[in-house]
Amino acid sequence: MLAYFKQIQPDILAYKEKLDKHNITIDKTNLMFLNLILNILNFLGTEDANKLDEQCEYNILTMRKEFEGVIRGDAVNEKAQAILLTFFLRIAKEMEIKYKKIENENLERLYTLMTSKDFRYPSYIKDQKNFALESMPENIKRMEYLK
Repeated sequence: MLAYFKQIQPDILAYKEKLDKHNITIDKTNLMFLNLILNILNFLGTEDANKLDEQCEYNILTMRKEFEGVIRGDAVNEKAQAILLTFFLRIAKEMEIKYKKIENENLERLYTLMTSKDFRYPSYIKDQKNFALESMPENIKRMEYLK
């Protein structure tokens, strides 16, 4: 298992503060997703790092660069938030696959919202959502089996 979260947690919390202060929300849906993002960032920034390393192992290996690009960058725009939503959806799916339960209530709510048919997403999020729901489960099961 890769040790990852302990070193990046201060950056996650700093980015959370930046996003909270400099975001632009235009409607209730954007505000709802922003609040979920802020809550999940807080969770990732404060939860036991070793536990997160285990729970998020696949996504650390496969989406680490994109996540770090947002967390260590200055962007708080729609694209940065889309990357975070995608990373969080994939973490929720990984938890569901590995443990049959999404442990964090904000991740669970995000997963429920993003897998419902009530929302339309930009193609980047839609493609990643489809990957997370269709291809990722087998990849994670294979990774767990090969350990």
